[in-house]
Order: sequence, then structure tokens, then C-alpha cells
Amino acid sequence: MKASHERNIPLAAKGKAKESVHWHLGWWDLSHALEGTRRRWSKASVVFTAHEFQPLVLARHFPTSRQFGLPSPTPILTAPAAYDPPTVLSISPTDDWLFAYFPGKGIDGVGCLWRRGSQVDSWLVHEWWSFALGAGAVAAAWTSAHREWVVSEAGTSSRLPPLGPLTPVASPLLLLVTQSHQLHLCTLPPAMPTLKISRVTLLQPSDPQLPPTDSESPGKIGGDKICTKAAIGFSYRDSTILVAMRSQLMPSQNSNQTLHNAMDIGLQLDMSQLPPAESPFLAEWELWGEEPTISLTEVTIQYRFTAPPILTRPLPPIYHPTSRLVDLVFFCPPPHINAPNIKSEPKVSGTEAHDLYLAATFLDTADYTSLPKSEIVSYKFTRRDVASPADSNPHWILQGESKRSSPTKVPCFLLPSIGRGGLLAGFLDAGGLLPRRKQKSKETIIGVIEVLKLPDLTTSEDWDSIPLHSHADHGNVDVPVSVALSPNEALISCVSSHLLGSHVSIQALPRRVSGGLASITASHLHGDLSRQLVAAIHARYSPSDIVHALAVPTLPADIAVNTLYNALATMEADSNGLTEMWTVELLGMATEVYSSRTQKLGRGPEKDMCASRWQTAHDITSLLACCGAFSACQEGDAYDLDAVWQLVGMSGWIIELVERLLRECVLAGDSPAAPGPSTPKERDIPNALSLDSPIFLHLVHPYAISCLQSAIEHVKRFRDHVGRLAARGENSHIAKDVLMDITDSSGVDLHPLVPLLSGILQDSKQLDGASPASPSPVQF
Repeated sequence: MKASHERNIPLAAKGKAKESVHWHLGWWDLSHALEGTRRRWSKASVVFTAHEFQPLVLARHFPTSRQFGLPSPTPILTAPAAYDPPTVLSISPTDDWLFAYFPGKGIDGVGCLWRRGSQVDSWLVHEWWSFALGAGAVAAAWTSAHREWVVSEAGTSSRLPPLGPLTPVASPLLLLVTQSHQLHLCTLPPAMPTLKISRVTLLQPSDPQLPPTDSESPGKIGGDKICTKAAIGFSYRDSTILVAMRSQLMPSQNSNQTLHNAMDIGLQLDMSQLPPAESPFLAEWELWGEEPTISLTEVTIQYRFTAPPILTRPLPPIYHPTSRLVDLVFFCPPPHINAPNIKSEPKVSGTEAHDLYLAATFLDTADYTSLPKSEIVSYKFTRRDVASPADSNPHWILQGESKRSSPTKVPCFLLPSIGRGGLLAGFLDAGGLLPRRKQKSKETIIGVIEVLKLPDLTTSEDWDSIPLHSHADHGNVDVPVSVALSPNEALISCVSSHLLGSHVSIQALPRRVSGGLASITASHLHGDLSRQLVAAIHARYSPSDIVHALAVPTLPADIAVNTLYNALATMEADSNGLTEMWTVELLGMATEVYSSRTQKLGRGPEKDMCASRWQTAHDITSLLACCGAFSACQEGDAYDLDAVWQLVGMSGWIIELVERLLRECVLAGDSPAAPGPSTPKERDIPNALSLDSPIFLHLVHPYAISCLQSAIEHVKRFRDHVGRLAARGENSHIAKDVLMDITDSSGVDLHPLVPLLSGILQDSKQLDGASPASPSPVQF
């Protein structure tokens, strides 16, 4: 008899002649989906994730393969076998704090705070504290004065208002929801000398006259009420937040107060006697399990000397009894999405109504014989105007709910997306084809990624739907159990369950489509990526996820070129007249993009072109760095000779660049206009580069010419300064001779070159880089 957990592979597919077999999704594939610890992708492009078996937090600097571990707190170092891997990971909006909760194995859990050092892989334990058994952390969120950058379709850059309550302290605040239905408000340094934690219950209204108490006493009939799922919802410029919780009734964790005896099978010695009617605990096990409601609580954070910092107000719960809740997530649409025609900075007044959405995912496995039934429900909350925080009426009002059922697909993840104005949803197919045995790639399509509109949860027509890929091997497919959204919302990182062999994958995300068409156009793709690139530069986020998306070999090179050009044009148009303000930033991006494409492309003309563009962009940025170093050591017409060898080395590199550039100019000038028969002597001459080669950008683009001119002026001035000095020591004499040999014995005469470049610079400013056939100018 076939086991229930085996794959359903047709008999005809088991022969050697049949290479294509099917996979089918079962309930066992979803046992860990949507319940694993979500990975966290920091703004410095570091992906944090929990270790599979050990109480450790691992980190990987994307896109490199460099991985490092965070130091463990003292209790875990002392007894690592007594703790499970972390179930909660949360990084602060300022990117310098990280929280993790490690549940204990029958003992108290441990919460740990790390603080980042000067490097992305330098993290130190700043604080750790214990959580009582049955009162561990379930959800975490941060509130601070951090503001996100957004770029409209018109190219206008602006910053969103702060998300969450405004605080008078400079450091972020950490909010934790615990299994005991309490909210912990953690105030971090420098606001406090040490960590300070304020606690308040979430199931009862807070009373300023009474200290916070546990909302439920252990050992009552039915067991303990434990919060198993929670979400914290913020709104823009609002001191009131929403907390949603789903609870379970579980056997009491205090053996002295447990009302059920495990050794008592409920039978009398005399079978003819009935059990006493006054025994209320015989069917206690029927009361255990998930509650049919979602509890809601308003939390107001305020800073007044005459009032407590946290006020709570429970709201009527949401009733949903049919299925098991597997995920809760809040999303507050940013102001610019609610008002897309506004091109100025988003303004949110204190009396403007805000919407807040709660999305809940439910799964019903029924009798475990078929595909689980799934349902996504969104609840819309509207904030009403209140006269004062002491108003007894609720601030948030439930306006309605929308449901989306998927009979043939199962939701895999839900992620809020600010840039897309909705939810990123991953859906798993009920089955599909496995890769063929001879196929090199072991990936297959297991589902789709879509953008869901709120509040109706329908698929957005403005964004395309893209396939969800996963690793497949030996008839099994990996189902993502932990997903992290990149800081610029260009990619997601997925990790599968370790039960089938953990694999990490990077997935592309939906892009904007043209006019509601099903296919995406190149203009919308590079426009979408260019806006993300501009926002990353403004926010000083790592652009690694965008660079990775542009460096994919399957992406046409024209899209990468136009993305960089559109980003440069957008930033120059929004730079208040400082047209070259952001050029160096885009040069750095171009260097990373073309370098990554060069490494991933196979041999061919495109690889050579990307290598040439990478080299040219790298040379321009290197010239800028050399000019900055010379300026830092310059004192009038003299230079600080404490760094003489460093300046000599940079002078030699600049001379070599000029020689290489002049060599290509000579070859291009001497090359015949049309190919013809050549003599053996002519065949020994290297082939000239075409005039559209990226190296000639040094002589046609005003920015590149000015960098080259400034660098040559510094070398000439430095050579004249050193030449006038008398070498007093052996080291000085050697340095002087080396510099004279570099400059005087080279094939470059610096004296006429500087005025020549000045004239070329003036002529280049009169050129129009755009051509009728292409919207972009001379391209980096």
C-alpha cells in the first residue's frame, strides 16, 4: 500500500523512456509554509535569517556569498542545547539595531538586541533579557522618525511622512507582542542609559491607577490562552496603532494548576457507575485549540508628564471560525498612492482620514486527502477624528471586509509593497512538470507572484504576474517557508524548508505593464527600475538588488542602458540647477551594473562591450578619486609630501590612462576609411576601436573631460613642485627621480595638453548628445 506522503507519479512516467513527470502539492508541503521565521533584508543589503537547527542568527551580504554569524547572548553561549532557533527577527528602520527572540526548551526564552558597528558585518550584543515561559515574543515592530523616499511617475522625488507614532527621542522604539497578550515598549539608548521596557496588557483597557497585570490567569478551565499570531499596524503621522492577535487555548503549562491528569484515563473501577455530574473537566481537551476570533486593540503612545506613555483600548473582535490562521499582516497605503495626481511632497494633515488594512491568510486542510482550501481576507479600518486622547470612543473603525478564495492555488506569502500600493502575493500551483533529467537547470515553476489591490484583493491590472520558481530534485519541489523583501523592492529572497534540503533562491518581482496589457514593455521596465534606483540613491540604501536585476543576462542590454540614463535624467531634472550633482552617483551604479553583467555573460560582443563600459566608468570615478586625493594634500601651489609615494603612484596611473587614450586616438585617425588589402607591416598594427567605443567618452562628454583635465593639472603642478625642491635624503631623491621618469620620459607632453583639453571641453558643451534614433545621449 502506498504511503500517503508519497508523490503521485503516473505509472507511464516511471519508465526510462519517459523523462517528464509531474509533481503535486500536498498538505505536508504546506506544514511549514507561512509559519517559518521571515528573513530580514537590511538596507545595507545584508540578509538575516535563523539557523535551521541551532539558536543562531546568520547573515549574508547580498549578492556575495560571504556569510557571517551574529554573536550569541550569554545564556545561549552557556547552554546552546536549551534553546530553539529564533522565531522572531526584526531590524530597525535606521538599520543599526536587530532584535531576535529565542524560545527556550521548557525554560524561559531569551530576547537579544544587537547594535551594528562601523562595518556591515560588525554586530555586537547590546542587551539581552528573559521572557517567562508562555510569555515569549510573537511579533516585533519599530517606530522612529525615519522617512522613506518615493519617486512619482513624473520623476518628482519626495519623502513620505514618518510611519508610526512620533517620539521625542532620537533612537527608535521597539514594540513587542507576547504570548501573554502584553505589549512591551522598549526604549533604547541614547534616549535611556540602558534598555527600559514598559509593559501593558492588550486584552483589558489600561488604567493609569493600576499596574499592568496578566490578562489571563494560568490554570483556568480549558488551559492557558496563548497568543500565537500577531501583527502591529502603523499609520502615517499617527500616535495610535492597531494590534491584531489570534490565540489558542492550550493545556496549562503549570503542572500544579493543570486540571487534566495525564495518568487518569477517565474510567471508574466499577464500570456500572457513571462519572459524577459535578466533574467539569472530563471534556477539557475539547476546549483546546485555536479561537475563532481575531482580537483587536488600539494602542496610543504619548509623552506627557501627567499620563502613562501607553494607553490601550480593546476593540470588538473579528469573528472567523472556519479555518486555521497562518499569517497576519498590516498595510497602510502611503499618501502619494491615495492621491496619484499630486506631484508635490505628500501632505498629511492631522484631520485627514487614513485607511489601514489587515490581511489574514487562512488554510483549511479538512481531512488531509486533498489540496488545502485557502482564503485571504482583508479588513479595512478607517481612523476617525478625535477631540482628545481621552476620548472613550475608538479611533479606528472597521469599515468592511473582502475575501479571496483560491480553489486551485494556495497562498505562499503576503508582503506589503509601498511602491506598488498593495500586497505582493505568492500563490502555489496544485501541480506541475518536473525538470527533465538531462536539463541542466533544476528549477521549475511552482506558482505565480501577483500584486493584489486593496481592499478587494483582486489582481492589479497595472502590474504583471510573473512565475514563481523553485528548486526541484528527486520528485520534490521546495516550497518557500521564509521570504524577505529587498530594501528597494526589486527582489525577494526565499528559503525552503530544511526537511527537504534548504535552498535559497532570488526571485524577480512584478513590473508595471503598459495600458493594462498582459505583456510588459521595455520602456515601462527601465522606467520602473530607474525610479527605484533614484529612490535608493536619495535614501542612501544599497542598490545591490537593483544592480542584480539589471545584470541578469536575459535582460536586454538596452534596458540596462536606458535605466541608467533615465535615472540620471530624473535626478538632474530634480536637482535645482545643480546638473552634475548626481553624476558621480550614477557613475558608481554604472560601474557595478556593467561589472556584474560582464561576469555573468558568456563570451561574445556584448560581454566585450560591457567590459569596455565598465572600464571607462571605473576610470572616470578613479580620476575623481585621484583629484580628491590631490586636493586634500594641496596647499596653494605646493603639496604635502608626507604622502609623496601615494601621489607618485596616482600620477603614474593618470599618465598611463592618457597614453592609452592617445594611442587609441592615433589608431582611429590612421585607420583607413574602407577595408582593403594590407601589407604584412600593416597587419602588425593593432586594429583601431570604433569611434563609439566607450574609451572616447573621455574626450566627448563634458563631465569626463573636466575630470581628465583636473587630474592632468594636478600631475603637472605636483611635478613642478617636486622638481623645484632639493632632495635632502635618499627616500626623497628616489621619489623625485621616479616622478621625473614618469612624467618626462613618457610619451605625453603635459604642457600643451592642459590648454588643449580646455578647448575640447568648451566645444563639448555645445554638443547635443541625443540622436534622432535614440532617446539617450552618449551612454555610460
